Amino acid sequence: MVEDRIGYRYAKSLFDLAKEKNVLEQVWEDMGMIHETAEGSRDFVLMLNSPLIASSKKEAILHQLFKGKYSSDITEMLVDIIVHKGRERYLDNVAKAFLVLYDAEKHIQRGKLTSAEPMSEAQIAEIKKIVEKQTGDTFEIDVEVDPSLIGGFILSIGDKLFDGSVSTKLREIKQEFVQNTYIKKF
Repeated sequence: MVEDRIGYRYAKSLFDLAKEKNVLEQVWEDMGMIHETAEGSRDFVLMLNSPLIASSKKEAILHQLFKGKYSSDITEMLVDIIVHKGRERYLDNVAKAFLVLYDAEKHIQRGKLTSAEPMSEAQIAEIKKIVEKQTGDTFEIDVEVDPSLIGGFILSIGDKLFDGSVSTKLREIKQEFVQNTYIKKF
């Protein structure tokens, strides 16, 4: 998508500059803050996307919202450039792309573990250790509980999904009965 390409270009430039100036960690924090704001506030995203709000007003809102919260001046300069170019609607795309570039640079993979019941710290650590051994990267994991799984867990890492839940197994068995491959049809 166009949004992703534009976001990536700005993010790549920001990433290279932050790396050159040795402020990569600070810019990572800033991009995380911008992304969290966009994820948590529908009004923020609507404001950025609105053609009815002037760029100068958007710039003032962004300055007011993030005033004193940036860890790096580079982030503030980038946000100003994006707004002056009229591309503020891509700000979250820039933040997401930067976070992906950072993770790739630091060899970090992120995943989500959903289990039917709360897992112990030892179980989570074991799963994390197995993934880190398989990938060779550091594995950051978000844990969630979903009782509808009945038992087992689902682990998603990027575009990979490992489904060991009881509810999925039951669905598969039900599908086999629906297809009824064991009865000979005449």
